[in-house]
This record gives sequence, C-alpha cells and structure tokens, in this order.
Amino acid sequence: MITGAIATDVNEHEVHLGDRVIPARTVLWGAGVQASPLARSLGVPLDRAGRVLVEPDLTIPGHKDVFVIGDLAAVQQRDGTLVPGVAPAAIQEGQHTAYNLDRALEGQPLRAFHYRDKGSLATIGRAAAVADIGRFKLSGFIAWFAWLAIHIFFLIGFRNRFLVITQWAWAYVTYQRGARLITGDPSSGLRPPSPRTRGEGLSP
Repeated sequence: MITGAIATDVNEHEVHLGDRVIPARTVLWGAGVQASPLARSLGVPLDRAGRVLVEPDLTIPGHKDVFVIGDLAAVQQRDGTLVPGVAPAAIQEGQHTAYNLDRALEGQPLRAFHYRDKGSLATIGRAAAVADIGRFKLSGFIAWFAWLAIHIFFLIGFRNRFLVITQWAWAYVTYQRGARLITGDPSSGLRPPSPRTRGEGLSP
C-alpha cells in the first residue's frame, strides 16, 4: 500500500507517482466533494470542503436567526468528528431546526443539535450488501434484504412504495438495470454503449 503520494499522471497503461511508474489497466479514483459556492456569500468561516462551520444549534456565527443544514453545514460532534453528509443526518438537522424555530418564536433559547447515528447500508452487487447498524454488522443477501426493506419503509405513500418495488423487481429479474457511465472521448465522435449493454448484471 502506498499512501501520501501524489499522482502526477494517469493513462490507459500506467499511473505515475512522480518518478515512480506503476503499470495498471484499471484505475479507480475517489475524489472529495465541494459544497455549493453559496456558502462563500455568507461571509462566515468555512471548512476545506467549503461547508459552513455552524454553531452547535446549527446557526451561523454571529447570527442566531440564520440556520444552515444538510450538505452545506459542517456540524462538529462532541468527539470532534463531523456529522456525515448523508440523508438521515440532513433529515435530523431539518427536524431539529424546526424545533428550534418553535423555541425562538416562544422566546426560549435554542438547543444544541445531537446526531443519532442509525447505521449505514450500501449495496455492493446483485443481492449483496453491507450493513453496519449499531452492534450488528451484516453482509451478503441478509444485508441486501435489510437495505431493500428499509428503503421501501421510508418512502412516502403506498403508490411510491408499490412503484419502486415493481421497478426493482423487474430490474432484478430481467438484468436490465445498468450503471450510468460516460465512456469514450467526446472529441473522437465515439458514442457510449447503449443502456441495455452497459453494466449488464447489475441490479438494485
């Protein structure tokens, strides 16, 4: 394993780490994300990703009447780590902000936000997933079924649940769900493969 090295060039045959060359035909690159440039217009402290360093009650420094939540907020927890930028965290922040707005209207002080980590789920293939829920760590089909059931449960309305179940079942049986990839050089006039042939074998 090589860490702390800077990739100076990547081509279809190799990766260059300065003077070192590593032969490779498959390279996976994981990059960070940048927050919306809207945060810079607030004139408040930002972290390296451009997120607003909010107060414990999710307000911006010096303005108790302005809240920032979701992907635009860098919320520090008690142990010094940041609240992860995931949907459950954003939902909890929205609910807590609504609660604090009610308190502000009643003339009461705002309460600090505390994130409740309910676990993580991720699919990694056909009928395969990983799950980290408290003390329980699952993998394979059981984790995939848990991912499926939990996602369906949190959808709003019977119609939405029915449509999603139907679409996922059809994609699972027919193998017709593909990965959304952009391939080829646009300047060469090459067209990417059709959705039917792209990423065959993948499923929800």
